[in-house]
Amino acid sequence: MEVFDEVFRPLGFRKKSGSWYRVSGDIYCIVGVQKSSWDESCYVNVGFAPTGTTKDGWLPEAKCLVRFRADAITSISREGLELLSEREGVRPSELRSSLMEKIAVPVALSVDPIGSLGDLQSLLRSGVSGQVFIHREIREALLGGE
Repeated sequence: MEVFDEVFRPLGFRKKSGSWYRVSGDIYCIVGVQKSSWDESCYVNVGFAPTGTTKDGWLPEAKCLVRFRADAITSISREGLELLSEREGVRPSELRSSLMEKIAVPVALSVDPIGSLGDLQSLLRSGVSGQVFIHREIREALLGGE
């Protein structure tokens, strides 16, 4: 997924396997592309954790305290998500452009400004749906009794 590399590297993300990660302020963020084990589709997973939980600046998405798939980001359309499934008859240049516009850029715009728990709270309250895993360890700090 070179498209993600083009979008995330300029924002300070580093690449490891199919994931882009960075520490910004007090928050670690990772965006990973995961191939489905059922078919030819892919998922885009997003994870956040306080920086103290990383080891040498790295933490796999599955170990993050807040996790969700890109389809939880409210600015991403169903049409955009369909691009992550195998598409026949679509020219590579069209697919690349659509992936950039409908998936990579909206994900980047959602995660780029997150540098504190307060920023993450704002994202969770206004920029993503309720389909978010929030570990009990951080739930109170983010949701404050909700």
